[in-house]
Amino acid sequence: MANPLKSFLLGKWLGHPLHPAIVHVPIAMWVGALILDILSLCGVGGNALVRTACIAILAGLASTLLVVPAGIAEWTQIKRDKPAWTLALWHMVMNVCVVMLLIVSVILRLGSAWDATQVPMIPFTLNLLGNIVLLASGYVGGRMVYDQGIAVARMSKKRYRTIAAAGHANLPPPS
Repeated sequence: MANPLKSFLLGKWLGHPLHPAIVHVPIAMWVGALILDILSLCGVGGNALVRTACIAILAGLASTLLVVPAGIAEWTQIKRDKPAWTLALWHMVMNVCVVMLLIVSVILRLGSAWDATQVPMIPFTLNLLGNIVLLASGYVGGRMVYDQGIAVARMSKKRYRTIAAAGHANLPPPS
């Protein structure tokens, strides 16, 4: 019998993978926080934007409590000898870096910076770096799907494999 938690994390109940469906939540929160930080540095919004950016980063971090296990469940489905396994490992390492950068950014925003009218430069820089690494990680994640067909052909060998092939995914031979 299949592990119900793993089935949930793989999105069997959705009919498609869960990870790519929910990963947009932290991405949106973190990109939104970066935009708010930039506006804050331009003198717009005052303390409201400083606090909202911090809360957005925190919301993105909280959402990773589901995104990360779903991504790891997907990774465990990739055979170690496949090129996609290494891509997935790099994707995960980059995302760990993003989370670490943003955790430090949030910690520095709490305390006296919480009442600032403009985001301090070190938390802003950490947020900017986190978003740059996030962009690179998203590129690698896209390569896993579009170049390697990860989680596409597996859901339904006939239906999704045809879609993946039409998208020129690098699919393994049919089993």
